Amino acid sequence: MVDWPPAFEPLIRQRSRLLGADAPLDPDQGLIELGVDSLEVVELIVNLETEFDIEFPPELLQPEVFATPGTIWQAVRSLM
Repeated sequence: MVDWPPAFEPLIRQRSRLLGADAPLDPDQGLIELGVDSLEVVELIVNLETEFDIEFPPELLQPEVFATPGTIWQAVRSLM
């Protein structure tokens, strides 16, 4: 069961070039598998900070934090 708010999923989908429009977003699927590249991760960080009025501290700017939609949401939720 995914517990993220409605505003979160479109931010991930916008960057996920390999995810079909009708396909469910699996919280455990790797961003690389979804077609998200490193530049898009940077853009995603900016969008998440704006949307949720948060700021990612340097210690959270790690590959494992931005590995899957689920790990990203855990980080966002911890900052809210």
